[in-house]
Amino acid sequence: MTIDPGGVPDAGVPRTGREQGITVDDPRNLAHRSFVRAATTVLAALLALPLLLPGRAAGSELNRFRVAQVTTGDRPAARPNAAFVLGQEVRFRTAVDVKLDRVVVALSSRDIFDHPFLLWVGDGPFPPLTDTERDHLRTFLRSGGFLLVDNVGEGADLAAFDKHFRAALHQALPDAELQPVSQRHVLFRSFYRLAAVWGRRATHAHIEGVELDGRLALVYSQNDLTGAWSRDGYGAWEFEAVPGGPAQREDALRLGVNLVMYALLLDYKDEQAHIDYLLRRRRLRPEDLEQR
Repeated sequence: MTIDPGGVPDAGVPRTGREQGITVDDPRNLAHRSFVRAATTVLAALLALPLLLPGRAAGSELNRFRVAQVTTGDRPAARPNAAFVLGQEVRFRTAVDVKLDRVVVALSSRDIFDHPFLLWVGDGPFPPLTDTERDHLRTFLRSGGFLLVDNVGEGADLAAFDKHFRAALHQALPDAELQPVSQRHVLFRSFYRLAAVWGRRATHAHIEGVELDGRLALVYSQNDLTGAWSRDGYGAWEFEAVPGGPAQREDALRLGVNLVMYALLLDYKDEQAHIDYLLRRRRLRPEDLEQR
């Protein structure tokens, strides 16, 4: 079984030059930019609302999109520069209003509910989630949040994080099941038309996901996407993309942009941005979910 809403994406779209940090606009993407500028009005309405929690002030700083990295237990954030770089790419390539800062939030903190998009980077085994972490994960996903999980471990660490993550997800959402995300899914054309799912490495031919109420709420990659996004303090790429080099890195950056655009706009490519549905999603609060 695969997660497969949407039509067949087009292939063969020319890439833009990114290896030196320079964006060369592809004329075929101008239509995407025009639509996203129009959709910015929708995003402003969505992000002006506190994402999940009542009583939060909808201050101007909270209205701007951030790529927030989530941590569990007392483990430090792995690939700490990747979320910032992804935010840069979304800002440079789209019309989304992105605040470029480094945001790391603990899964145990209610601050996760200030962010519609969370990045969890795993590099090895981790302790079982606490009751609070498990409850927050469940509430975040069921209340409209989007979680990208990236397994960057090597060898035994890759297998260990995979095992621990699947167990943690099952405890938080016993009825949810990770399934391969079909290439026909709208995710693969939410901004760019894509076919590849590679990151720093190209070892898994697909990404996996969890659907909740017809919405892709979680995406899981084992190709080290964040390794392909990571730059050092001087702006140089930290890791080589193997085996595809610059073209593979560009695919990874494009996939990151698509993930953000899907998380913010869901299936607008198929449904012409159902504003009522989007607003309903972003207004859903944890207590609303508990009353269902």
